[in-house]
Amino acid sequence: MPTSRRTPRRASPRTVPVPHPPRLDLRAPADLLPGELRELVVSQHAEGLRFTEQTLTGEDLTGARLVECELLDVELQDVALTGATVAESRLVRLTSPHLAAARSTWRAVEILGSRVGVAELHDAGISELRIADSKLDLVNLRSASLTDVVLDGCTLTELDLGAAKVRRMQVRDCGIGTLDLTGADLQHVDLRGARVSRIVGLAGLRGTTISPEQLMDLAPAFAEHLGLDVQD
Repeated sequence: MPTSRRTPRRASPRTVPVPHPPRLDLRAPADLLPGELRELVVSQHAEGLRFTEQTLTGEDLTGARLVECELLDVELQDVALTGATVAESRLVRLTSPHLAAARSTWRAVEILGSRVGVAELHDAGISELRIADSKLDLVNLRSASLTDVVLDGCTLTELDLGAAKVRRMQVRDCGIGTLDLTGADLQHVDLRGARVSRIVGLAGLRGTTISPEQLMDLAPAFAEHLGLDVQD
């Protein structure tokens, strides 16, 4: 009795995971009226206003709300924005040596052509944020929650994402001196457009996408992290 031969199964093609891009729906605020930052200090709330070429120094905007606003050529000097909310707004050519905004909320915001020294954003809640053509020295996002974020054409001396939860973040043509990922929880984070000099917390890279060139650059750091002795 003839025996039937089984047709060998073909191995299914390996599925290469593709990072989900950030979902941004950013629109420039329209029909804005001129506003004064001094009035914001009193009211702690601004909506539908444009602030142009103004400087605010040493004021307390803790818990303040800016909704559908635009800041053009504004300088913030030692202004407290702890727990503040910035939503559906644009910040263009903002200058701030120290942006104290811990536990703040940023939603549907663009920051363009700006210069920030220290950005204290730890424990912040951030969604739909695009930062482009800007220079930032230290960005502290420890324990922050970030969803749908794009960094585009920026220079960052240090980006601290320690213990942060990040979903859908893309870095495009950015230089980053030190990237701290210690204890970070990352998903769909695309770092292929980043030029990173140093990474702290290599285990935090889980959930990111990097290029083959970046992998080669990171090889010595991975070897050290894993305790490998690489010899010819």
